[in-house]
Amino acid sequence: MKTRFRLPAAVAAVALAAVGTMGLTSTPAAADAGTCFGYTGNFNSYGANYVDWQYGPDECFGVAPSGTMWHTWSGAGDWKEMPGGGRAEYFVGFFENSAGKSVKVVTSTGNYYCSYDDYATNTWGGWYGTSTDHC
Repeated sequence: MKTRFRLPAAVAAVALAAVGTMGLTSTPAAADAGTCFGYTGNFNSYGANYVDWQYGPDECFGVAPSGTMWHTWSGAGDWKEMPGGGRAEYFVGFFENSAGKSVKVVTSTGNYYCSYDDYATNTWGGWYGTSTDHC
């Protein structure tokens, strides 16, 4: 399953998995192959999400049956595991402004977590819990 998100110029959100270091886990789910930018990955039944970022390069995000979170982009060479070592059920939001982007995930227990990528350093930060609509 491939979902395309067109993000508004001012704000766009990406949701990523919950952090394993916080003691959260995900229940394994059935596998679903997903291909983005020519790279094929093995994802749970939620598949892969394509995000058309306004300011940064477009990306795809997906959660493996094990709960690990992955992303790829044109020229990445393959799918890359998201930093932070977390686990999630699926991505639920993608946000962006000219300074950076963030993703939001939900865990199998219904908790929400976000991670932020600063465009100035091109570095994803740690996962943090949230209950708000945006990261």
